[in-house]
Amino acid sequence: MINNFPLPSWVYDTVIYEIFPDRFFVGKGKTVNEKRDLYEKRNGKIEKWNVVPKRLNNHDHVNVFYGGDLWGIAEKIDYLKNLGINAIYLTPIFLASSNHKYDTIDYFKVDPQFGGLPALKNLIKVVHRNQIKIILDGVFNHVGKDHILFKKALKGDKKYKNMFIFYENYYRGWWGTSSLPELHLEEVKVKEYITSVLRRYLDLGIDGWRLDCGQDLGPEINRFINAKVKEYSTEKYLVSEIWTYPAGWDMVDGIMNYHFRETVIDFLLDKNPNAGYVLQKTYDETSNIFGCWNMLDSHDTKRLANVLNDKFLRKAAILLQFTYPGVPVIYYGTEIGLTGGDDPECRKTMEWDSSKWDTELFNYYKKLIYLRKNEPALRYGSFELLSNDPLIFMRKSPFVLDQIIVYLNKHEETEISVSLPDNRLLNGTSFVDLLSENEFFVMGGTLKLKLPARSFGILKVRKKIVREYDQYKRIS
Repeated sequence: MINNFPLPSWVYDTVIYEIFPDRFFVGKGKTVNEKRDLYEKRNGKIEKWNVVPKRLNNHDHVNVFYGGDLWGIAEKIDYLKNLGINAIYLTPIFLASSNHKYDTIDYFKVDPQFGGLPALKNLIKVVHRNQIKIILDGVFNHVGKDHILFKKALKGDKKYKNMFIFYENYYRGWWGTSSLPELHLEEVKVKEYITSVLRRYLDLGIDGWRLDCGQDLGPEINRFINAKVKEYSTEKYLVSEIWTYPAGWDMVDGIMNYHFRETVIDFLLDKNPNAGYVLQKTYDETSNIFGCWNMLDSHDTKRLANVLNDKFLRKAAILLQFTYPGVPVIYYGTEIGLTGGDDPECRKTMEWDSSKWDTELFNYYKKLIYLRKNEPALRYGSFELLSNDPLIFMRKSPFVLDQIIVYLNKHEETEISVSLPDNRLLNGTSFVDLLSENEFFVMGGTLKLKLPARSFGILKVRKKIVREYDQYKRIS
């Protein structure tokens, strides 16, 4: 029996870039000051670009705007292409009061602060013309207190009251927050409503949805939404925000794999000595691992640079993000070294002055994106742990000459021999590091490695033909 819905074919080849629209770029040559009216007439406050957001009393920082919009994202398409990503994920874009838009007022209106429906249609057209997919954020667990249907329900309109959960003197809000009333997801009318929202934007041409608060939706609502997405097209992608061990959430195409983030970071900070075993177990038990997002930071976490300020450790984490099964997701600005603490500092504005970029880090990202898009084993190869620490694993591909071995040595220089679980890898075969050109050799089904202190690499078989002799002539 097949439990999983089919994973869209393009997902295996994808690197995603997450954008928080208000903080990425202001389009049409404008500044936030020139757009002042869009914010102030709705009780928002504006701030100059590059001023670091700060937490304010009464959560008022959610009402501070910098002016980024969908027009601006479309205008930066050349930057995204140069980086090499081929999908973007946008945090919510629908009409809402806050800068983060997780308090929806109307799902059928793209917020005018982001340019409205014309800006979304333009962005879809531009990204598709450049072979880039677009994923929107679906916030269906709850709405904002100003949601058009909730306001009617609050006034006692029986037509809409059962779409929410009302008690004798109050209603249910997300984590008890009165400003975020929860939808009564089991109600037929709510399911029909969500389905109409899904189809509206799929009809416009988006390529997938990310579901907010996936654990609050629960397994059956996740399954229901994915069924509706796949009913529309098996090539549409659905990922759910789940902050747990990823196995078992196979009713969606994948989850935001924060478990991967915690495992990798704790390993690099010497807090988890068994990360390799954990990564193997997770791979073995997570049937939709290739659709899960390999996260290192996001709009809900500290920036990677703040968590791992040691450059070697940070690059090591990024290496694992791009070589472990799943879809790498880059949070905007992390590729140039953008810093930021807890929300709202992690939602600072994108830096467009390239003289302030970490260009070495940017080029490192470009290299890893290139390798992932061009090495079959990194896209769909299995994961086989060869050593826990130093961490060494194989991405095993159906074609023997595509095999990849990844190593990460956090410690002093060491020599290690690892058994290779592939009887097609012949004696004397050379593995060459795609990052450094260092060369290692297979002897009797084992790989002999001399690893420099604090080093990492991506090794691939290099076939050598000696005087017209190819020892792999009958091995594939």
